[in-house]
Amino acid sequence: MTTQVNEDERQCYLDDVISENVGWIRIQEKTFKRWMNEHLKHRKLEVEDITEDLNDGLALINLLEVLSHKSIGRHYTKKPRINAQKMENIVATFNFMKGEGIKIVNIDSTDIMQGNMKLTLGLIWTLIFNYQIAANLKDDNSGGGPKKKLLNKINQKLRKQWYQRRVRGEHMCPLRECCCVCVPFFLY
Repeated sequence: MTTQVNEDERQCYLDDVISENVGWIRIQEKTFKRWMNEHLKHRKLEVEDITEDLNDGLALINLLEVLSHKSIGRHYTKKPRINAQKMENIVATFNFMKGEGIKIVNIDSTDIMQGNMKLTLGLIWTLIFNYQIAANLKDDNSGGGPKKKLLNKINQKLRKQWYQRRVRGEHMCPLRECCCVCVPFFLY
């Protein structure tokens, strides 16, 4: 009897975790898709489904060219019909990112082609971080890499807001307030 109750509790917990992850993935997908479409509109392209529209590599190639202001070159198939051509396009984007100094960890071209949502979102986040956030932090002379600069920027905003609220006698959740200010600043 006790084993059955524990197993039921465990299953309820797992169901809750899975539903939270699905909700979070949908939020990321919607946000990242909007970010990609904002950049791809210069080429009159639009991504409707991240896993489907990136699996031939063309949207990713166009996105990288727009973000980097560089051409990937003629090392890809403009109208891929077979999986080998799609794979070549995705490999071309990975090679381009490597040449740009972008580290891709635990994501393979087959993951993108097969439509692995989590890894595709991870790849898009890497692009956002390297081309949007890190680019906004280049003027920061605090030293370190982009992650350290981002943390320094958030820390500065937290301290400033905390001090301003403390002087006025207000209470606040500094991390929540900072996220409301910093995240939109870095993403757009």
